[in-house]
Amino acid sequence: MYGNFKYQQLRNVGISQEKALQMAAFVKISSFEEGQVIWSKGSKIDAWRFIITGMVAASLESSRGLPMPISIYGEGSWFGEQSIINRKTSYADFVCLSSTEVMSVSSDIVLELMETQAPFALYLTRLMAWRVQKTSEMLMLMKFGNPCLRVVMGLSQFAEALFYHSDRPPTICFGQGVEIPVKQKLLADLCGVSRTIFSEYVQKLAAEGWLTISYGKLEILSLPNWNKFSNKQRERQFNDLNPSFEELLKELKGETV
Repeated sequence: MYGNFKYQQLRNVGISQEKALQMAAFVKISSFEEGQVIWSKGSKIDAWRFIITGMVAASLESSRGLPMPISIYGEGSWFGEQSIINRKTSYADFVCLSSTEVMSVSSDIVLELMETQAPFALYLTRLMAWRVQKTSEMLMLMKFGNPCLRVVMGLSQFAEALFYHSDRPPTICFGQGVEIPVKQKLLADLCGVSRTIFSEYVQKLAAEGWLTISYGKLEILSLPNWNKFSNKQRERQFNDLNPSFEELLKELKGETV
């Protein structure tokens, strides 16, 4: 059932036809329940994993013993490459946010492919570079950005990650909408704001027609505008990290502030 699927996913990351055919028989499929931990912080990451269905969060424990999500991986995303390439243990807990099915390529094979498959090595390098950039952006927002910017920019980043399966920078045209099937409390944690503040700005964005809200999920609308907005925020100077909601709304509309 999964034979051709495995082969195609291996080809999609730059692995040669011959090697992908050889590897497909050794690639494993596993299932996890909602709330199940795939890797705990400090444990060895034994495989590079691809999400067939479901969603996974990388999170750390706060001083109060609560999980603090760092990033979300949706369907079509690979994860775990950072610790494999660095030969380090997991820097976070990887927890399933829903019932999840994954495809796994052992870490030893990944390291071998890095040395023998140049297109694969290039794919992995670009993937890691983009993810480092996005992590740096979120850290900067959480340290310097005001709550309004954290929420609006955070939503745009989640939309990018889910729309592009977290595997490449947004260099092609966005579609018209993308669903973020995650509860608002988790999204608020990812943005570094309280649930109340997050809800306040989400309600304002919904009233302006930029997203829709339903139980357990948000849908981001007019993705091309969000993409342009994200690019503009990345060009902001340090002293521009305290915009008002009205200013951000004008930028979403493409108006000059």
